Amino acid sequence: MFTKIAVVGTGNVGTWLFQTLQNQSNFEVHSFSSRKIELLPANFDLFIFALKDDVYKEVLEQIPFKMPHAVHTSGSLSQNILAPYSENFGVLYPYQSITDYELFDVPVCIEGSDLIFEDLLFKFASYVFSIVHKISEKQRFAMHLAAVFANNFTNAMYEIAYQIFKENDLNWSLIFPLLENTLEKAKHNAPHLVQTGPAVRNDVSIMEKHCNYLKNEDLKELYKLISKVINLLNIPNS
Repeated sequence: MFTKIAVVGTGNVGTWLFQTLQNQSNFEVHSFSSRKIELLPANFDLFIFALKDDVYKEVLEQIPFKMPHAVHTSGSLSQNILAPYSENFGVLYPYQSITDYELFDVPVCIEGSDLIFEDLLFKFASYVFSIVHKISEKQRFAMHLAAVFANNFTNAMYEIAYQIFKENDLNWSLIFPLLENTLEKAKHNAPHLVQTGPAVRNDVSIMEKHCNYLKNEDLKELYKLISKVINLLNIPNS
C-alpha cells in the first residue's frame, strides 16, 4: 500500500482527491501546483497527476527524477504518456463532474502498466473509494465520450431551458420533477424506449412553432438537429 502521496494539480479534481485522501489516516498527502513542479520532491510512493490534458507533456518533462509509481486522472489520455517518467504507471479516473469537494460514492476506474501494479492500484483505490472498477483504455475513452453527451451536453440543454424559463418569469423549480422522472426512467430502461416529445411523434406543427419561438438561429438549428437525431436513432413512437 502507498503511504506517502503527492497530488499534482490544484484544480477541481486535484483538490477533491487531496481532500479525500487527507481524510484517510493511513496516508501522508501533499498537494503541489503544476506551476511549481520544480519544487516536487522525489520521496513519494505515489504521484497522482490531475491536470488539463493539454499540459501533461509540458509538466512531466520538467520532473528531474524518475517516479516509482504515477497515475493520471484523465478520461481521454493514454496511460503511456507517463511511461518515460515513471517505473510503474497507470490511470485513476474519477467518473464524475467534480465541482463539489464533498462528493462521496464517486466511481473510480483504474488501469495499470502491468498486472502487479494494477492490483496494487486497485487495492489502494478500494481502500479509499467505495466504487472501483478495472477498465481498459478503450473503455475509459468510451466512458468519457458518453459522459460528454450525457452530462456536459445535457447541462448545456438545461441552460437553454433555464433561459426560456427566465424570459417568461417562470420558477425554475417547476421543471425539477420532469428532469428527475426522466433520469429515473433512464436508470431502468434503454433511453430510446422511454423517449417522448414532438420529434418522436413526428409532430411537425409543434416543432415549427417551437422553432419560430426561438430567436437565436443557432438554437433553431440545434433544435432541428436534435429532432433529426431522435428520428435517426429509430426511436419507436411513445
